[in-house]
Amino acid sequence: MQRKDLAYYTKAFTTLKQDKASEKESGFAAPHMPILVLSIIQGYEKGVLADERIYLTPELIDIFTSNWALLVKGGNYHPLISRPFYHLKSKGKLPLWWRLIPNPGCELWLENAGSMRSLRNLTSAVDHAEIDTELAVILNDAHSRRVLRYAILKKYFPSETNIDLDTVGNHFEEVSHQIVNDPPETYIATIKKLKEQMSGSDAQRELFQQEIIIRGGAFKKEVPKLYGYRCCISGLKIDATFNVSMIDACHIVPFAKSYNDTITNGIALCPNLHRAFDRGMISVDENFKVIVSERFTESKDNLYSIKQLAGKSILLPAAPRYRPLTENFAWHRKHTFKP
Repeated sequence: MQRKDLAYYTKAFTTLKQDKASEKESGFAAPHMPILVLSIIQGYEKGVLADERIYLTPELIDIFTSNWALLVKGGNYHPLISRPFYHLKSKGKLPLWWRLIPNPGCELWLENAGSMRSLRNLTSAVDHAEIDTELAVILNDAHSRRVLRYAILKKYFPSETNIDLDTVGNHFEEVSHQIVNDPPETYIATIKKLKEQMSGSDAQRELFQQEIIIRGGAFKKEVPKLYGYRCCISGLKIDATFNVSMIDACHIVPFAKSYNDTITNGIALCPNLHRAFDRGMISVDENFKVIVSERFTESKDNLYSIKQLAGKSILLPAAPRYRPLTENFAWHRKHTFKP
């Protein structure tokens, strides 16, 4: 059996299977797979990835689209990540090093390549991709990452071998800044303008969906941070030595209704209270106190009763400008809460 070392994966990464259907028109084969592999390498560089599990996170999507903007000059291709994520493999007889792990019950759906063209379908069917353990070890080594990155650039983007890719992913930081600092009306106008500009074709609509996922990821990152990673109702906070999150970023007015990812449309909740808030079992009044629906029952000996939270003041960010707007809670009480 061939040894799976740095030379092995250098060969795998420089023999990626590429779609050449548009090569005659654009002058080059589809760059999606090499850019995805570059993005994965940089995911380890930035700490977005750590082991053999590759999740299709907002950060990875952002790195992918940033790399595309730097490396792809012209052509009729679009920076869509779903297809290379689904199809990624090398040519020839090398054993498969990239495996998709389906969500339970989606095994057969995953076999239908035509249905995996959209990011929404892909993430519904796939939990994550899995690479060789040997490859994960190699990608956690800085020298090996440099070797692989140079080999990919030399093979697929020979005029860009000296390009600085360390700045990719800055769009995520820009979006995070907008979410924290932009007035809601400014942010909403930005989203509506993007939607209008990116509605002309299926590819453009898919690009808009990728943008929304990036922005949603930034919202999920920034809201808990401003609440000290503490549930604003229960006070739950867990610090762990491994990667785990027990605090969610919750939209007060759903994004689908408001296009609003700004801090003042968000609160930090633990998962069970997030679900209760989204389903109208609880809400918050104009004085930032919890109100509880009368339309459900609980066991009387429940230590974690939701009804005991009625009248409790929620925790708020220290800076008033980061606090949720009372009009957003008013919308929630009118349209979501079940009194």
